[in-house]
Order: sequence, then C-alpha cells, then structure tokens
Amino acid sequence: MGKKIWYSTPLKFYWDELYRGQKKLTPNIPDQEIFHMLRHNIINAPLRENESQEARMLMVSGLELWNEDNAGNFLHLFFIDKELRDFLQRTPLSDLEGIREYLYIHGGNKKIIYSETKTQVNCVAYNFGLHIPYERDGHAFSLILFEDKSIELYYNRGPYSGRILAIHFKELAKKTDQQSIHISNAFRLAINTIAYMKCFPECVSEGVPKITKDRDESRSNTNFTLQTSENIIEANSNQRSKTPHFRKGFFRLLKSDFYKNKKGELVYVSETMVKGKAKTIETSDNKDELPKISKKTL
Repeated sequence: MGKKIWYSTPLKFYWDELYRGQKKLTPNIPDQEIFHMLRHNIINAPLRENESQEARMLMVSGLELWNEDNAGNFLHLFFIDKELRDFLQRTPLSDLEGIREYLYIHGGNKKIIYSETKTQVNCVAYNFGLHIPYERDGHAFSLILFEDKSIELYYNRGPYSGRILAIHFKELAKKTDQQSIHISNAFRLAINTIAYMKCFPECVSEGVPKITKDRDESRSNTNFTLQTSENIIEANSNQRSKTPHFRKGFFRLLKSDFYKNKKGELVYVSETMVKGKAKTIETSDNKDELPKISKKTL
C-alpha cells in the first residue's frame, strides 16, 4: 500500500487549542457566539508575564481569520509539491511597487472592516491559507491594502504569528537573524503565491487534490489546487543527476510601452544562459527583442 496523502491545516492552533477547547465547555453555544466570546476574553484578559499587547493583538487577528474560515469564506490553496512553497518563499521581490499596482488593478474587490483593538479602518483584504503535503501546520495570510496604498501582511503558522508593513520589508530582507529571515520568507511567500496564480493560471484548478488520510482539510467551498509550472523548473545540467530543480527568477509587472499588448501583465522572469547571462520573460512573444532587465532584487 502506498503512502497515505495528507496536508497541513492552516490556523490549526485556533481550531485545536481555542475553538475545540471552548466547544467542549459550551457545546450548545453557536460558533459565532463562541467567536465573540473568545475575542472578548483575549482582548480583556490581563497580560501574562512576558506577553506584549502586540502579541495579544496578533492572536486576535488570527482568531478573526479563523472566524472567516469557520464561516466557509476562507480561500484554501493546496500545493501539490512542498518544493513549490520553498521556491516561492525564496524567490526575490524585484518589483514590489508593480505587484502592488497589479493587486489594486486586478485583485479582488472584497471590502472588510479591519479592526485592531477598538479602531476600525476600511481596507481591501486578501485572506488565504496554504496546505502543504505531509506537514502539520499550514500557512495563513491576510494581505491588507489600505486606502493610502500601503500594504500590511498578517501571517500565521501554528502558534506563531507576525505582522509586517511592506515599507519595512527592504530593510528586513537584509538582516540575517532567524526571526528576520522567517518574517521575510513569509512576506515573499504571500506575495509570490498571488503572483504565481496570476502568471500561471493553467496550474490552478478548482477543488482539493487526492487525499487518502482525512485531516479535515476541506472546510470551505473555495478550494484550489496549485500544480508546479514547467516554466519555473529546468533540468539539472549535471550529467550525474537528472533531477529537475527550480530556476532562479522573479515576478515582474510589465509597465513599459515597449511591451505593447503585454503592458500591465504580470510575468515570471527567469534566468538562463545563452552566450552569457541573460534574462528571459517566459510569457513574451518576442523574447529575442527584449531589452535587458535589471538584476536588482530584494
């Protein structure tokens, strides 16, 4: 018998530690009331030793994502290959301004009330979770776009959560401590996952992949499976190994008038060797005529 297939669960900490624990104590209370009860308790409980107010608000943000998930409104993305997750969280962000512009123009129009403590701000949110094969904890993201065009990311994996503003990413990406690397990876993974889906829609299919070990992965009506595009994989040139590996590259928004019909399109730019180093835009119809693209990335 083959190995049973199972996937990690986003917001697992909130499902297992908070919701199920409270449900056992109050089995007859509707889930929506449980959410308000948990939120009230988290906000108003005295801070524990070594606990900060910021950490408390991160827990509230995660609980609000859980509430969306429990209502069936959370976007679930299943990665067939965990290597795709690793690739996306390492892929540099060379054109964050262009990706921001692309998200505003082509992204969803979902409007929410973003609340932190007792304040409310109108914004647009892109909330989604990633299911990774053979891992315990999935990734959960809330990408917030404010009216002043600033971007904030909330992320959660297991009991760990964080928040980062896009304006701080450039400096954070230069640091080498483990916490900074962890936050930078989360930010790149969230942005690049959206870019990947836009660049390679043929690799996105509705529904969940084959799962032979039930871990309650399908809680939403909005489930998509992501295959790995051949455009980001190349064969290993080493004759002793035929194992494919991922190309170095990045996602970029085409803004120049040079691209004519492709202006405004988000593409993947891969690095290849053709008589020296060059950059190739995968989706271009005129690859040989493209000008060199700056290698400056974050």
